[in-house]
Amino acid sequence: MVDRSIRPGPKGFVPNDGEEIYFECWGEGETVVLCHGMGGNHMVWYQQVPVLAERYRVVTWDQRGFGRSSNRSGRFGPDASVGDLAAIFDHLGVGEAHVIGQSMGGWAALGWAVTHPGRTLSLVLADTVGGVVTDDILAALELLGESITAGPSPAELDLGSHPAVGSQLAEQDLAKSFLYTQIGGMAASPPPTAVVEILNSTDYTEGARETQIPVLLIVGSDDDLFPPHLIHQASEVFPNSQVVEIEGTGHSPYFELPEVWNEVVGDFLDSVSSVS
Repeated sequence: MVDRSIRPGPKGFVPNDGEEIYFECWGEGETVVLCHGMGGNHMVWYQQVPVLAERYRVVTWDQRGFGRSSNRSGRFGPDASVGDLAAIFDHLGVGEAHVIGQSMGGWAALGWAVTHPGRTLSLVLADTVGGVVTDDILAALELLGESITAGPSPAELDLGSHPAVGSQLAEQDLAKSFLYTQIGGMAASPPPTAVVEILNSTDYTEGARETQIPVLLIVGSDDDLFPPHLIHQASEVFPNSQVVEIEGTGHSPYFELPEVWNEVVGDFLDSVSSVS
């Protein structure tokens, strides 16, 4: 019988900038850091941690105001997240890591990569432009902000409905779609309109042009928030990037079709890992 046990690592809170930032570690090996999106927290990666932790040390964490992390100051966004990531890296003694960001988490991930290139082994941007700005991307972000302002709040949507997951998931697995909304509702996170406003004012384009690390961009074929053509456009900024579209998924392929997402990311990490 194959031993598939995965060793737990440290977990708890790291103090930084007057806040308490929650993190968890699982597995051993090169470090992979997972940065969640606006609808999630560290728990949303439950379908990735058991797979990735078989080969890597996986770190999940909550951005300020999400999950178990505090947001006393009301200061959140990519700059704060990069500082919080630095505190987690230093607390765990992590010299360098593969960094993965989903949607909003892409800004944290790319922000980390452009400010700490020597500590970033690779970058995965999942259904996100991560702070790369073009005229088309800026226009799409402005429309996203307007739709969030005009649209109903997540609490007003039908059971299992959420803009961050494709509608087909609710049709195929209503319980799983409902789980996504429950995970995201674990804390009174910052208002989506405020988050989008900060993301819209963040520009990492020049840093992205200069980075030499390998970059994988993933996008669901039916993503309405960041459609494939915007992800391909963002990929052109990076000197060393590739794009993978996952068919039949919306904004969160990692949650909607995890087997495929895990295989795509796993193959990429194995290809750039120093211990492969």
